[in-house]
Amino acid sequence: MSHKFDSTSERPWLTKNHKDSRERSFQLGKEAIEYLLKNQLVITLQSIADTTKKLDPKGSGIHSNTVRTNEELYALYKEHSLTYKQKKSALNIQQSSSKSQESIDYRRLTKDRNMNQVQTKYMKLSKKELVQRLLQAEQYIAENNQKWVTQHFKMFQ
Repeated sequence: MSHKFDSTSERPWLTKNHKDSRERSFQLGKEAIEYLLKNQLVITLQSIADTTKKLDPKGSGIHSNTVRTNEELYALYKEHSLTYKQKKSALNIQQSSSKSQESIDYRRLTKDRNMNQVQTKYMKLSKKELVQRLLQAEQYIAENNQKWVTQHFKMFQ
């Protein structure tokens, strides 16, 4: 006796099960976010998952990836999560600054510039951006040193 399964056949029991599971996940996630907000705790995917395990009568809770795959719950997470907003704004800043980093002209830098402003500008950069900037500066210095040595050597020939 063989059973033929094709992907086009309807499975109403499965659809209902998925719908119930999605609603359960949303309710648990929503309760977890409200709990975290009320207690002024950081809202992350992992903290939501951990909190749902505490709040769930079954004790199983939901997985952190479930927050991402459940559209309504993910929208609620994005609305209330400070870490998500910080990461999103950091990515926007990084994308805009990476475009401007390519156009740095070290020849235009002067030694009598306001060092407090320069320091403030560097403090706003991430570690990755600072390393990139330092590498660009070192490369510029190395290239110019090579040019200077070549020109100086030609003078003595």
